[in-house]
Amino acid sequence: MAALLGAASASAQSTGSAAPEKVTEASSDDPEIVVEAPPTDLERRRELREMAEEIIRPPRLGRTIGTFFDAICPKVFGLPEEPAAAIETRIRQNADRLGANRRDPRENCNHNISVVFVAPQKGPPSVWLNERSELLDHLLSYERARVLEETGPVRSWTYTAFRSADGNVLPEQMGRPLENVADFANPLRLESRLRSRTTNEIIGAMVLIELASAQGKTLEQLADYATMRTFAPTGGIAPDVVPAAPTILTLFQDEEPPEGLTVFDRALISKLYDSSRNALASRYFSDIGARALAMESEERSVSGE
Repeated sequence: MAALLGAASASAQSTGSAAPEKVTEASSDDPEIVVEAPPTDLERRRELREMAEEIIRPPRLGRTIGTFFDAICPKVFGLPEEPAAAIETRIRQNADRLGANRRDPRENCNHNISVVFVAPQKGPPSVWLNERSELLDHLLSYERARVLEETGPVRSWTYTAFRSADGNVLPEQMGRPLENVADFANPLRLESRLRSRTTNEIIGAMVLIELASAQGKTLEQLADYATMRTFAPTGGIAPDVVPAAPTILTLFQDEEPPEGLTVFDRALISKLYDSSRNALASRYFSDIGARALAMESEERSVSGE
């Protein structure tokens, strides 16, 4: 636990980028080494877009991807005060660096992200959460299913609220938001092929991490992982999937995971919060792919590759 509970330094974030040229060996009859050309920019952008689609839990048809509108205010549970505070500070710093704070966190910063380290006495994740867990009461059935289908030492989800395109609360009937009220609170019709009349606002996020699995991870890695799981409705990386770009989401499955947020991670979060809040998911994915490609190119230029 030394790495977990040691002093937290604001170390530089990992800048993983595109994979290098593929090198494969021919058959035993032909010992020559075959070098495959790297993907074109168009092919690479498509790879990065598809990776974003795989990571972000898709909203319902015609809805936007959830993001925070209020200031991001994390709280860590299950760790001693000093490392907990260090992780909270790092998450706040990530919000500022990535442009995810749409409101000033110094004003009315109410706790809306929970990072919980679950002690071994609580048993495996399958015991923490099930269909009857009160923590999942406010999720829709398909959202609960996604959480319960996740494997590994982490469970994560977001609580969302539907708003009109200008941020007003939608009227309710029988306790549920009316999502098809034409132009509610808006004088002009805002729906199009690229935009929705409503926004999907994250009002709270939760990530539960098995404490035993956090052993050997740095505070920066844990904070950056929590950032990727709570700033947007993301899922984990399946153990049998090799992502198209490095990502901190492989923290609990890679033998040598990234040291922090990668180029792709920063592109995904920054573009989500830099886009129109009522843009449809397809627009987000395309823009994330384009930004990740641009950031990879910039990194190669800086490193002289």
